[in-house]
Amino acid sequence: MTGRISDERFTELSADYEAEQKELKERAAVLQGELSRTLEAMANAEKFMKVVRKYTSFEELTPTLLREFVEKIVIHESEALDGKRRGKLRRQEIEIYYSFVGKVELPD
Repeated sequence: MTGRISDERFTELSADYEAEQKELKERAAVLQGELSRTLEAMANAEKFMKVVRKYTSFEELTPTLLREFVEKIVIHESEALDGKRRGKLRRQEIEIYYSFVGKVELPD
């Protein structure tokens, strides 16, 4: 035995190695993307908390405060709760998207 592997075995091992390298590179790219998104979310949360700390106690909602805290407000079409088209019982969903953190789901 000369300590050498056959050409066929080398080709097989080389193909396995190349496939593993490709898989690892793809996985590294996915993980890098996740890390970037996580770091961005952390930075945005810190920016939001900086605004929150700035206004820990306020008596009224001023336009300046509103612009700093709220990115957008989405108001949906109202729905009749009593089945009447122009009834008095209506429900209207309002979504508030806060700066840097987006929509925050509050428990009922």
